[in-house]
Amino acid sequence: MNTTFSLKVSDDVDKGWKEQMRHWLEYVDREWSRFRAGNELDQLNQAPKGIRLQCSPPLYDVLVMAERYRRLTSGRFSPYLKRAMEHQGYARSFPFPYADVKEAFMFQLEEHPVLFHGSYTLEKNTDQQLDLGGIAKGYAVQSAAEWLKRHGATYGMVDGGGDMSLWSDGTKAWEIGIADPWEETRVIDVLSLKNKAVATSNRLYRSWQQGKDRKHHLLDGRTGKSVQTKIVQSTVIASQCVDAEVCAKICFLLKEEEHEEWFARHFPSVSYVLVDEDGKVKTNIKGEGRR
Repeated sequence: MNTTFSLKVSDDVDKGWKEQMRHWLEYVDREWSRFRAGNELDQLNQAPKGIRLQCSPPLYDVLVMAERYRRLTSGRFSPYLKRAMEHQGYARSFPFPYADVKEAFMFQLEEHPVLFHGSYTLEKNTDQQLDLGGIAKGYAVQSAAEWLKRHGATYGMVDGGGDMSLWSDGTKAWEIGIADPWEETRVIDVLSLKNKAVATSNRLYRSWQQGKDRKHHLLDGRTGKSVQTKIVQSTVIASQCVDAEVCAKICFLLKEEEHEEWFARHFPSVSYVLVDEDGKVKTNIKGEGRR
């Protein structure tokens, strides 16, 4: 995941929690990275179209979840973008300043790219390959927080590179700063949260030059191309970290006039803070969040 994780929990959590968290996060990084040959994700990507495979329960779970988000967002969010990402130049771990120009690439995705048959068995129905990327990070954070809560932590924070799950018994509030997209040491806003999740996505850091074009890692799942948008950073507050992660990306994929209506229809409790390329900040905070 190429991400630094930070965890803070109350003293009443079960002993051995650090070892459990280390094993879990190492597993996700090792088995779900698109840059590692021979891991769980790579085996699925290399499998021929039409084959049935049995997955580990966590991978099956995150794939079911990712497909649900793909359909909910009408294809805007998609996990089936590995080849498209590589064609855009993101074929190695970041950072890198330049990428080679690739030959013409036709991106097309089947209506049902994966069929789920239960018992952790799926049928691959596409030649496109999976890049779990942000949803893997959000899922890792969310699963870690759920484990810690089940094992006694009355309050805590799991932070995976800006994707956070926060919880409290009601007496503790977490103050989370939103960084300036151009100057990370400067805070443009502060959120006060007790039981929420936060995700921030930024198109400036993971960007590179490919020929005459400036590319970034946020692709439209319908076209396989970098999104053209004035937004440079989105921060989303939601109940679940995976919701926050997916919605942070969707903010880039919607037109400015579509945000309020789309979120009211699909994620009515979600709040967001958007920064555009002119430095304008658009805030839509509902309920918990403001200090």
